Amino acid sequence: MMCIVMISLLVGNLSVLTYSEDDRNGLEKVIRIGFDPALPPYQFYEAGAYQGFLIDLTQSIFKELNVSVTFIPLPYAECLNKFEAREIDMILGLRYNGDLDETLNFSDSLVNSTISIVVPKASEDNIQKSIGKSTVLIAVERDSAEFEYVRNIKKANFNNTFNQEAVVDLMMLKRADMMIGVRHVAEYLLEKNNLTSLYSFNNSYVTPIDYYLAMNKSEEIMLIRFNEALKRLKLDGEYEKMYNVWIDDKNLENQKNFERFMKITGFGLVLALCVIFIAAMISVQLKKRVDEKTEELSATNKQLEHKIIEINNSNELKNLIFESSPRSIAIFDKNYKISAMNEPALALCKLTEMPVGTDIFTLVPLSEMIKNGIERVIKYGESYSEKEFEIITNGIKMYYRYVIYPLMNSSGGIITIEDITEEKILKEQVVEKEKNRVLLRMISGIAHEIRNPLTSIKTYVELLPRKKDNAEFQKQITKVVPNEVERVNKLIENLIDYVKPKAKNIEVVDVQLLVEYCSVLFSPTLNENNIHLNIMIDEGLTILADKDQMKQVFINLILNAIDAIIESRLQHLELANQITIEAHRDDEQVLINVSDNGVGMTPDEMALIFELFYTTKVKGSGIGMPLSKQMIEDNGGQIKIESQKFVGTQIGLLFKGAFDEQKDIDHR
Repeated sequence: MMCIVMISLLVGNLSVLTYSEDDRNGLEKVIRIGFDPALPPYQFYEAGAYQGFLIDLTQSIFKELNVSVTFIPLPYAECLNKFEAREIDMILGLRYNGDLDETLNFSDSLVNSTISIVVPKASEDNIQKSIGKSTVLIAVERDSAEFEYVRNIKKANFNNTFNQEAVVDLMMLKRADMMIGVRHVAEYLLEKNNLTSLYSFNNSYVTPIDYYLAMNKSEEIMLIRFNEALKRLKLDGEYEKMYNVWIDDKNLENQKNFERFMKITGFGLVLALCVIFIAAMISVQLKKRVDEKTEELSATNKQLEHKIIEINNSNELKNLIFESSPRSIAIFDKNYKISAMNEPALALCKLTEMPVGTDIFTLVPLSEMIKNGIERVIKYGESYSEKEFEIITNGIKMYYRYVIYPLMNSSGGIITIEDITEEKILKEQVVEKEKNRVLLRMISGIAHEIRNPLTSIKTYVELLPRKKDNAEFQKQITKVVPNEVERVNKLIENLIDYVKPKAKNIEVVDVQLLVEYCSVLFSPTLNENNIHLNIMIDEGLTILADKDQMKQVFINLILNAIDAIIESRLQHLELANQITIEAHRDDEQVLINVSDNGVGMTPDEMALIFELFYTTKVKGSGIGMPLSKQMIEDNGGQIKIESQKFVGTQIGLLFKGAFDEQKDIDHR
């Protein structure tokens, strides 16, 4: 049951499963497939080997395709990082995520399960009464769809983990009152630990769950071949054989048992009636038999009553969760008719009564939200999310974040909506605060720099009465004074351009001009501290981004590098005097490195570098790096930091190049 420790040890060793055959010497490469080994019975470590239904299924498909593969166990977060770094080619057992659509292709569904609520039978009644009224501790997987739902349940705490196996462990270790997670995983682990009889599966959650094989967008042909092979396995029955080896589907078994139970009950009723009829017609001798059958029927009815009570309790638990959520929730059928809304949703739509049967496209603002991605939800059973949605009501801007989920068997959908207006305002205030802090630093340096050209101009003006007829003096004053004035003007223009607020505008940005602009702002500070700024940027590098946001990013990075060098000197490391900004093209991307030989960071400091308000500086705000990361990612970029204490820091930025766009501009 201590699977969390086991997983970390196994991942640390990076053990791999490899499938290949001697007759495949002609293959050009082995496909590297990353997978989370904490997802039994689909993929897990047991008896010294990685195994499971998805492992067997994937091996079988690639064997048919005559493709050699290697399985690499990694947590999913690490899988995504390795995939972006091109250290693995595919990810097995990944849930669908709309945010990954731009970088990943998802196969057809490899396996389907449901999200279930699992409660210890001994405390089921108490938990049911506690939901929404007193604190309940729920185990749930971090960053999953169910986590987003659970964390907003009224008076509910959650103990979140990084994988499904750890969710079940928390419940079995009694570190949570209940859990919400994947039904197959819970059934497998409870049965493995002989604990099935101690726990109850409440019937439902509002959405099914599917796992896929994800691969690069460029692998279109491989995706088609893989999906075709998967279909063949399902048609010829091999898929079902492998499925039955690994998965004892309790939900399906319960459904079959209930059907058999109803048939037996019906047969028993008919038989009882026949016995009564025969007893009345033939003899009193059969009365004893009739009584026995009646007792059996009574026992059957009691079982049926228990089942009905269990179903009612499950529905009541779902309703409590539905009504206690502070998020607005609306449920609609496949014809887009409203079937349920909670109180926050009614308030959002300015309704006083439940609009059951009303077309969702007639309800504002749901009509605006639902039109985006609704076809994917209803037709293909995929989820759709929107991180920021703006609505203007009576001249007031409101911001919302929402997710649309499919209901079971494509019977409709559910939309959950969160008001993020206060969060949006707070972020804007934080951005402004950081900008003002940097601005004060720049103004201080620029004010010092302006004194130098003004001193030169003042000197020439004082000498003008005495040397106005001197030819050499006239030549100098006509050259020096205009240059000094232009120098002051350039500094002031850059400062005004930085301060002036602008709406976000995506355009083609020249990396060379961007870096040179930012370096001019800090030239006084660099000169004053004898710091050398080396700029090595390939010609013609362009990216698609908001120029003002990119200026803010590079100003923050240069300012941090200056502070690191000054701090290093305070610790008597006199060699700290270099900042280097280099950029080059990497295929269709642009890689920019900002490095310094300043004080550097420890691993612990690096782990917290993007935490808001965390700083190692005496006068730092802890805002610059989190904001820079957000602006980089908002513009489609990535950031990676490498640092060593007392050696220096290198910050790598990766953006998609705008080379085709630049050609179009040059052509025009």
